[in-house]
Amino acid sequence: MRLLIPALLALTFVGCSCQRHAGDTDAATTPAATSPPAADHAAEPSQAELRAAATAKKRNEATSDAVDTLHRYLQLIGSGDGEAAAKYWGYQRAPRGNEESDLRTLKNLRAFRIENETPEPLDQEPVPELLRIPVELRATLENGENRRYKGWYRLRRNQVEQRWELTGVSMATPLQ
Repeated sequence: MRLLIPALLALTFVGCSCQRHAGDTDAATTPAATSPPAADHAAEPSQAELRAAATAKKRNEATSDAVDTLHRYLQLIGSGDGEAAAKYWGYQRAPRGNEESDLRTLKNLRAFRIENETPEPLDQEPVPELLRIPVELRATLENGENRRYKGWYRLRRNQVEQRWELTGVSMATPLQ
């Protein structure tokens, strides 16, 4: 009896590993020239899906490039290099008077934080060429004073130079 129990347990495990199910097929009995299952065809993207994916990728790259351009510009403003920052403007123009509030007059910044929201396309192109980027800026002056600004910058894609240029701004006076 003692030998019978281990033998039955061993047969139970061996029997479980060799069982076949109704849906199982043997590789030797499957014809070699069968077409792939229909699920494989469904996994292949259509040409329209590939074009849509390529357009979405270009749109994301374009908006990311525009945001990078704006951040580089604002970093130059924060560092006090207005001359280098002016090169980011299209049409050889710089912001007028109070368009940027007092950002260009800030001196001796200890910290300058730039936060932007999702860029808003201003045209109907699949890959936008005109964007408005909402921003919130936080400046900490050397004396510890904190200033917050909220507004937007408008950018356009210069097709000749293949770069983004600033074309407009609306920045609110410092918020408390």
